[in-house]
Amino acid sequence: SQSDGPIHRLILNRPARRNALVPAVARSLAQEIEQIEETGMARVIVLSGAGGHFCAGLDLRWLDSLGETPSVADLQHGLSDFQAAVLAIVRCPIPVIAVIQGTAAGFGFDLTLACDMRLAANSASFTSAFARMGLVPDGGSTFTLPRLVGVGRALRVLMTDQSLDAQEALSIGLVEEVFPDQELEAGVARVTGSLIAGAEASVRAIKRLCRAGEGGALEQALSSEGAAQIQALQSAEFRTRLEAFTARAAARKAGA
Repeated sequence: SQSDGPIHRLILNRPARRNALVPAVARSLAQEIEQIEETGMARVIVLSGAGGHFCAGLDLRWLDSLGETPSVADLQHGLSDFQAAVLAIVRCPIPVIAVIQGTAAGFGFDLTLACDMRLAANSASFTSAFARMGLVPDGGSTFTLPRLVGVGRALRVLMTDQSLDAQEALSIGLVEEVFPDQELEAGVARVTGSLIAGAEASVRAIKRLCRAGEGGALEQALSSEGAAQIQALQSAEFRTRLEAFTARAAARKAGA
């Protein structure tokens, strides 16, 4: 977390894991966003990842730590921590901009969709990744993605293992602008500058008015996604796919 006058930067900082999240990190992200508002200095929040990636989603090692058959209570606690971050972004009265380099996958993808705008580097790639693991989205993307890109495109991205590069994301309206990686900082500075140039009360009112209809509907979507995800996490299909994924990752490591 870095405060630079009116711009507050939040950086997901687990670069060795491509910033994959565990529940405690997601919860602290939510708390941080809530506290930024209380201090009253910031006019815009910029959310990004360390080490050239945005966020690879849930850190599967957290799931492993829960054992072979995780309890529903443990899964629900973890899920509510992840979902708290999404709700904090939408409820935050000031704009939250996602700046994406490299991987934005799974919950990391959902997190970008919760933000008010997305600015991408050429290196960015977006993938839902839930269906290929035998899971379902749990960070609101069944609600946020269709609103951004339309139902058909949303279903294709969510149901299939489709990865979108930065230019494809731009062409379907998933991101607002794409910059060469070396020009990303300058591009972000230009966009945040234009937001700060607007009257603060106007910018806040516009976010509130544009996103007012989402509040209750997004909470309902998160609740429905959460119920479906807990079912999916307990399924044999997920276990089988997780074991295959782990085996592939181990083989890649051995070959490296």
